[in-house]
Amino acid sequence: MLKKGFYTAVGTPLDSEGRIIRESYMKQIDDQIKAGASGILLYGTMGMGGCVRDSEYAKGIEAAIEAIDGRVTLLVGASENSLGRVQDKFDIMNKYDGIDGIVMTTPYYMAMSPASILNFFEKTAAMTTKDYYMYDIMPVTHLKITYEMVVQLASIPNIKGIKAGDAIMIKKLMDDSLRDDFTPIFSNSDLFAMGNLYGLEWYLDGIFSCMPKTIERIQKAYNSGDFEGAKAAIADMMGTRDIMLGAGVWPAFTYAMNLLGYEGNFHPDYEVDIADSKKENVKKALEKIGEL
Repeated sequence: MLKKGFYTAVGTPLDSEGRIIRESYMKQIDDQIKAGASGILLYGTMGMGGCVRDSEYAKGIEAAIEAIDGRVTLLVGASENSLGRVQDKFDIMNKYDGIDGIVMTTPYYMAMSPASILNFFEKTAAMTTKDYYMYDIMPVTHLKITYEMVVQLASIPNIKGIKAGDAIMIKKLMDDSLRDDFTPIFSNSDLFAMGNLYGLEWYLDGIFSCMPKTIERIQKAYNSGDFEGAKAAIADMMGTRDIMLGAGVWPAFTYAMNLLGYEGNFHPDYEVDIADSKKENVKKALEKIGEL
C-alpha cells in the first residue's frame, strides 16, 4: 500500500518547441519533496500527459528519477486511446527501475461500454509487471469507473489502487478493504477537509504543484491533528485555485509556476495568454496565502 499523505501531479515545463525543460522540472519535484510529498505523478492532468511530445516522454521520466533519487514514490501516467499506444509507453517505462507505478485513465476519445472499460484495464494491466493504478476522471474521459468495476479489477495482482474524486466510492473501498496492498486515493480537492474526517488519508492533485507552501501547511496540520488549521489552509488553496479558474486555468497555471521560479510553459501550446489584470489577481492571491 502507498505511504499515506499527499501526492502531487506535477506540471510539465516546456519550451517554445515543446521540449521539456529539465532543470525546471527537477526544481519543481525537489520543492514538492521538501514540502512533504509522499509521491510524485508525472503526466497527469496538470502535467498535460496528452500533450507531451513522444520524443520528450522518456526525457521527463529520466529527469524525475534523478530528481527524486529514491526519496518518494514515482508514478507515471500512460493514458492513451488504444492498447497499441499504451504498449508503446509501457515499452519506454519498462526500461526504468525508478518508476514505482503506472497510472491509467479510461480512453477519452471514443465512447465505451462497461465491458470495454473492464477489458481495457485488464489488457493493459497484463502488459506490465509494474504496480498499476486506475484514475477515474470523469470530467475528462466522460466515463465512470464504478465501484463494481473496481472490485472486479482488484482481483488482478498488480492493480494496486484507484485515484478518484468520488468520496463515497473511495470511502467504501477503504471500509471494504479489498486487499491489504490496494490504495484508494482521493482527488476531489474541494472536499479534502471532508475526506480527512472520513479517514481518507491518501490524496492527489495537480494544484499542489503551484502551492507547495500551502500543501505543506495542510499536511503538517493533519500530522499534528490540527483539523481547523488544515481546513483553513485548504480554503486558501481553493480560493486561489478559483481565481486561477476565473482567469483561465492553463495560462494562469503557467503564470503562477513562473512566479514560483519554474521556467517554461505549463499549458497546452494552443492556449492564449491572459490579460495583465488577471495576472495581477493571480499574483495577489499567491502573495496573500504566502506562496510569494
